[in-house]
Amino acid sequence: MPVYMEISRLYRTVTIVARGLISPDEIRATAQELADANVRAFAKIVEVTGASTAWTPDQVGKVAAMFAGQGAASSASDKRGPIAFIVDPARNSFAQAYADQTHGDVPIKWFQSLHQARDWLKRIEHERATAVAPPVNLTPWSDPDREGLMIRGDRQREVRIKALDAV
Repeated sequence: MPVYMEISRLYRTVTIVARGLISPDEIRATAQELADANVRAFAKIVEVTGASTAWTPDQVGKVAAMFAGQGAASSASDKRGPIAFIVDPARNSFAQAYADQTHGDVPIKWFQSLHQARDWLKRIEHERATAVAPPVNLTPWSDPDREGLMIRGDRQREVRIKALDAV
């Protein structure tokens, strides 16, 4: 099953949605795409309620290490953005293992709804008080320059993102 990733550079947000059985190759490809996109400091929403994987904590640790050193342009002083996992409470082993492997290097929390995750990220970002304020009346989901990517196995394709019309 696929992993869908969307990057909003305007709002420094990455959204990842995974469905079905996710292979190690798909997770590594997603991690590599994030590293290549240089979005280390961006807030991330990772929705995995409909996904499953059979990773060991050691394998999760390797992915966490890849994120810790992601991108040639990043340095040790670069801040890492918060990660909000949206999980099924009965199946949050990947999110729990990821949080355990990062040892508090980055704010990580898991939620049962997208609304709770967005509220938490909004509080985190407000606390950081970035120097550049986003334009008024826009949200990360109305960013016209956001990018979409579909990963299925070892295949990848860019996804055209349509602008949402206000009704």
